[in-house]
Amino acid sequence: MFKKKIILFALLLLFFLALLTFQSIKGEKHFLDFTMYPLEILGKGGTAVANIFSSIPFFKKDDTLERLGRCEEERTRYKEAAYENERLRSLLELKARQPGYVAAAQVFAREPTNWFQVLWINKGFASGVVKDMVAVTPFGLVGKIHRVFSERANVVLISDVNSSVAVRLETSRIEGILEGNGEHACILKYVSKDFEAEVGENVITSGLDGIYPEGIAVGYVSSVDRESGEVFQAIEVTPSQHLNRVEEVAVLKR
Repeated sequence: MFKKKIILFALLLLFFLALLTFQSIKGEKHFLDFTMYPLEILGKGGTAVANIFSSIPFFKKDDTLERLGRCEEERTRYKEAAYENERLRSLLELKARQPGYVAAAQVFAREPTNWFQVLWINKGFASGVVKDMVAVTPFGLVGKIHRVFSERANVVLISDVNSSVAVRLETSRIEGILEGNGEHACILKYVSKDFEAEVGENVITSGLDGIYPEGIAVGYVSSVDRESGEVFQAIEVTPSQHLNRVEEVAVLKR
């Protein structure tokens, strides 16, 4: 009886070895799960054989997906670090161009009650930031410092309905007051119909309000309606800095 068991075990072992060889030739690398269970059923001897096979790298469970996941995580971290370095480099270049530069700050939150119009930065009194200073990026104007604490401050964006900025059109030199529409654009007010404002013309700060330094890029004229009002044109301005994508700002004093 014992000899019969030995012969049966040997036949089964030869069968599985043949099956493994065939599947390896066919290029299948996931056959281990299929073959391990019958070997374990054979008892201690089968388990020992299974352990031998599982110790061979070729027969180990394929971890390609796991390794790809780790590679993707590393690639994402690398890209984020590269983007951050590029933004910080641009802020340093802005520091060299702006004599009123005070500090560079990161955006760490947005106001829950006014999500799209107020953001929080990680610099405050301790870094020289005070109320009514100006927040900008290399692309253009972001807003004005409103509330200041020791290590943080909030910024009211130029798109807020309570924001107003003295501006002028860069080419035609037409002046007016830029106010937020509460969404993602601004309205240039008090421009007479006698003036020719052109779509696409750049808008910059004029400095006449005593708060925003002169010459900062604000945006461009995206639409002009000369018929809606009796005296003034309705001019829409799209900010040059997308206000929902601000991650770092430079704080400037007047």
